[in-house]
Amino acid sequence: MRQRDAERTRAALMSAARTLFSTQGFSGTGVREIATLAGVNSSLVTRYFGSKHGLYRETLAQVLDITPLLQIDRRHFGKTVVSLFLGAHDAPGPLAMLILSAADPEAYATSVEMLQTKVIVPLARWLGPPDGAARAARLNILWSGLLVSWRLLPLQQLAEVRDTSTHRWLEAEIQAIVDEGEG
Repeated sequence: MRQRDAERTRAALMSAARTLFSTQGFSGTGVREIATLAGVNSSLVTRYFGSKHGLYRETLAQVLDITPLLQIDRRHFGKTVVSLFLGAHDAPGPLAMLILSAADPEAYATSVEMLQTKVIVPLARWLGPPDGAARAARLNILWSGLLVSWRLLPLQQLAEVRDTSTHRWLEAEIQAIVDEGEG
């Protein structure tokens, strides 16, 4: 029973941290605020994560985990990824977490490290030769650009991106990058 409570508490803290780091950034979020949102005592942040930074690291590692995307059929990757991105409304986005936390040097360093180890390296491995790392970086550029222009600094022209030529363009560009290795 105790282990289950610990898992539930860790999950509640990470969920609260994700919400707050994605809306207020690392520097703008306090440990007490995270604990209050999670409904637990603030001392549990230190107990389970060592520090606010430890909580940031684990939360970011979780939200940047690209493993589920790498299970998608390669032939339909572009279409599936765009649908997943455009269908995600509920959860605070990892990109917001990264951008809003960039002002803190330690959080910034962690963000760069986690983006590399949790997104670029696994994606490059999945893409394979030729040039998997460069192709992974190009995909990240497309995804980041979409999310910034659609969610963080919304362009009016993307308000209805789900059913537009932009949607089809994104699908095709993402798929073309994936298919480069098939040629």
